[in-house]
Amino acid sequence: MGRRERFSQYEWAAWPDEELLAQLATMQGMVNIRRIEQNVMGGPGLVVELADEFFQTGQVMADGTWPHPARHNRVLRLTWESRWEERDGGLNGGGVTVHHSERIFFLQTYDEFYAGPFGTFHPHRQGVSSPGLYEVTNDPDPWILEILRENNNTDTFPPYAPKVLEYDRRSDTFNNRGRFASEETVSSSDYFWTGEQPPTPEQQAEFDAAVKRNQQAQAALERSRPRYRHLFIASNTVMVEILCEGLPRWEWAEVAEKG
Repeated sequence: MGRRERFSQYEWAAWPDEELLAQLATMQGMVNIRRIEQNVMGGPGLVVELADEFFQTGQVMADGTWPHPARHNRVLRLTWESRWEERDGGLNGGGVTVHHSERIFFLQTYDEFYAGPFGTFHPHRQGVSSPGLYEVTNDPDPWILEILRENNNTDTFPPYAPKVLEYDRRSDTFNNRGRFASEETVSSSDYFWTGEQPPTPEQQAEFDAAVKRNQQAQAALERSRPRYRHLFIASNTVMVEILCEGLPRWEWAEVAEKG
């Protein structure tokens, strides 16, 4: 499947974060992607920074005034990073500890001059209005189908954890289990007693109850969101296509000027 064919199948929606879209709409003039940084050995999995036309601009006012009054050092920073969340004191404190996994499965960037398929099949043609942040909602997803067909290393997506798609290479067919995990397909973890002495029967019963409570909380979290998201960031310089586990956290960040 070529890129143009894949884009022609996309069903677009606005990025499902209204507050973020409202913040993006406050940016002035042309919005550009200033920075894309992917980490594969610790730290945030992906960072994308958006800057508007007046970010550290060298523009001069018509009367010669400089710096331009709209000049600033702020960027809108999007961060995908896995994290642990302790609730009600965490697992060791009588509550639960759940893991928010934010893996990046696939990442593709397109210079604006080579992003023709996006322009041809732009979301506005489907009535989607958004200032540059979109989500592809096909189920199954054309990008995943393409990658599984072209990759002889694996026939499943994701390559680990509960499966969303399985590809039968002999029959060229897919088993689509859907974007949302069922109760039977949520991930599982192992828990170990760490006391210096073996647990008493009462301690073992308490430990088992805590583990079950934590497993239920983790399963509820995983069922509450899609197993993956196919996101697209459009700017005036670069397009970014991301297949990931979830939406990023975002913040306004100040960037120091060089020199």
